[in-house]
Amino acid sequence: MVKKIEPWFGFTEDKVFGMVMENKEFCKYLLEIIIPDLKIKKIDWLDRQVEINNLKRKNEAKEVRLDVLVTDHKGRVFNIEMQTTDQDDIGRRMRYYLSRLDLRYTLNKGKTYRNLKDAYIIFLCNFKPKKDDKFYESYHIYSDQDKSKQLQDGVTKIIINSQVSAKGQSEDLKALAKLMNNEPVKLNKHFDYAQRRIKEINEDPETREKIMLYETRMLEREQAAGKAGYEQGKEEGKVDVAKVILENQIDNGSTLEQATEFIRNLKIIPNEKLEKIVAMYNSPKN
Repeated sequence: MVKKIEPWFGFTEDKVFGMVMENKEFCKYLLEIIIPDLKIKKIDWLDRQVEINNLKRKNEAKEVRLDVLVTDHKGRVFNIEMQTTDQDDIGRRMRYYLSRLDLRYTLNKGKTYRNLKDAYIIFLCNFKPKKDDKFYESYHIYSDQDKSKQLQDGVTKIIINSQVSAKGQSEDLKALAKLMNNEPVKLNKHFDYAQRRIKEINEDPETREKIMLYETRMLEREQAAGKAGYEQGKEEGKVDVAKVILENQIDNGSTLEQATEFIRNLKIIPNEKLEKIVAMYNSPKN
């Protein structure tokens, strides 16, 4: 009897997804079953865990690490992402990822906007869906006044959620859903490869250790970011309270100086933050 490995890192695990997808033949096949009309002849370039940052705004712009980035024989750009948690921000996340792609990959210097390469943002999700979610949904920009009129911006956004029934979809997409849900798949050589590769990854102690270390670091980053966000939220809340108190004091007949001293004695916020509030309140209104 084969001893089951715990935990089992499946296709949706960040590192495993990248290691399976780095096989160009499998990646090409996946793109073909997701967007069959494209007739992709070959994958020209593929990379995983691609970090795209704006060097001019390094300390201001949010970092972006793309799961899988691909270009095909026509220069079309594909960003394939695995999403395992619903943060209720997929639309805006897609928007930001696209902006980073356009910055770096879709238009070469000296070219016109007509030369912008077609871009496809594909999110593979396996979290609990909303009531109206479908297994496969593609998005484009249409006119609010005439839905038959599409804005030709060369962008296609696709969301696939394996937790929604794949009834009516192709056998290939049904198999993809099973792979994402850690269910056995018997369909063709491509899924045979994917399952074999996932098994190899899980049975390699060194690779498993790297994955566990990676997940631990990601968890630590999320916890640190959450704590920082919580602390920032508390500080912003205190500033808002101070603003309200200042306005109430003035509305009740206090001078700006008296209201400022009143808040200072309460010790809600540091003096430097209080001074900024007072300066903004005292500035000429436009």
